[in-house]
Amino acid sequence: MAAIDPIQFSPLRKFFPELTEIQSVHVCMLVFGGISVEDIAELREVTSDTVKESLNSTQKRLGVSSMKLLRAIVISRVLMSISLYLYNEN
Repeated sequence: MAAIDPIQFSPLRKFFPELTEIQSVHVCMLVFGGISVEDIAELREVTSDTVKESLNSTQKRLGVSSMKLLRAIVISRVLMSISLYLYNEN
C-alpha cells in the first residue's frame, strides 16, 4: 500500500466539531481517501475492530444509522462548507 499519512486528513476535522480527532480522521480517510477499514487499521497500527468501533461511535454522534448515510453526511457537510466559504468570498 502507498504511504498515506493520516495527518493529511486532520484539517478536515474543523467540519466535524462533535467528533474526536481520531473519529474525524477515520471517517475522512474512509470517505475521501477511499481507504478500507482494514487499511486504516494497518496505517494507524490498531485493530480493525478499533476502527469499526470508532466509525460506529461516529455514526451515533452524527445521528446516522448506516455507513452509506455516514458517507453522504460527511461529503455533504464538507461540500456545503466549502460552497458557503466560496460564496462569502465573492
